[in-house]
Amino acid sequence: MLPQDYYGLIVILGVILGVMGAFYNWFTLYVQSLYKKIPKIGTFGKLLIPFIMAGILGLVMPDVLGSGHNLVEELTSHEYIFGMVVLIFVIRFIFSAVSFGSGAPGGIFFPLLVLGAFIGGIFGMVGVKVFGMNPDYVNNFVLLAMAGYFTAIVRAPLTGIILIFEMTGSVSQMLSLSVISIVAYIVATLMKSKPIYESLLERLLEKNGEPVHKERGEKILDQFSVMFGSPVANKAIQDVQWPENCLLVAIQRGGEEIIPRGKTILRPSDVIVTMTDERDSGAVYDKMENLCKEHTSHIF
Repeated sequence: MLPQDYYGLIVILGVILGVMGAFYNWFTLYVQSLYKKIPKIGTFGKLLIPFIMAGILGLVMPDVLGSGHNLVEELTSHEYIFGMVVLIFVIRFIFSAVSFGSGAPGGIFFPLLVLGAFIGGIFGMVGVKVFGMNPDYVNNFVLLAMAGYFTAIVRAPLTGIILIFEMTGSVSQMLSLSVISIVAYIVATLMKSKPIYESLLERLLEKNGEPVHKERGEKILDQFSVMFGSPVANKAIQDVQWPENCLLVAIQRGGEEIIPRGKTILRPSDVIVTMTDERDSGAVYDKMENLCKEHTSHIF
């Protein structure tokens, strides 16, 4: 638990995360737009760009590839010097946007948490050098930054707080998590940065020629575990009648994130991450629970 004297640093970090989150959203959409402007490049050509980058990084810095779980572990174990932490952050930031913009299987749900952790690590290291902060609290800022960065990008503060709470299993950080999430949320909103999934949804609707409704409430993220024997288990996403006003954001499978596509087969134990409007969240939640829970037949 952070001492009260450090709450000023939490506010400063929250401001930084709000700015960085807004920049991440802009940069991700900008890279998507760049792919569209490249003449005579098909799906294969788009996928070739991140594939070449991954090949080069695999030879030079293989640790930056993958989910990033190992990077966070090494970061919290203080195995990196400051310059290496900054370098890994920059590479992961660019590679994440380039990969996602190409349409390659993956996602941004896990990568943004890793990026947030590294922002917290950088801030914590600077705090030790500049403000004389106790090095033992660097890992606290790593966790806080994950929640704040998630909030700034997705604009779902409660979900961000719960995610980190589930990771730590401790309520001692709840106040600091709330403070940093609120600050990051306010800063990103003041910068007029739309939630990333809302922006992606609008682009998808425009691409399909469907109307885009501008007046919407706050966005809610929920997670649903696919149970054995449930209506969606072992079915393709395109074959399921999903609730209206519900966007499938990601599928978590075995510690990896998968971008939901029409032909993606849902497997038991998958975790489906959905986004919906606040006003529809109740109805959507009930329908998703019914789709994902186990259905049993009773014979009398």
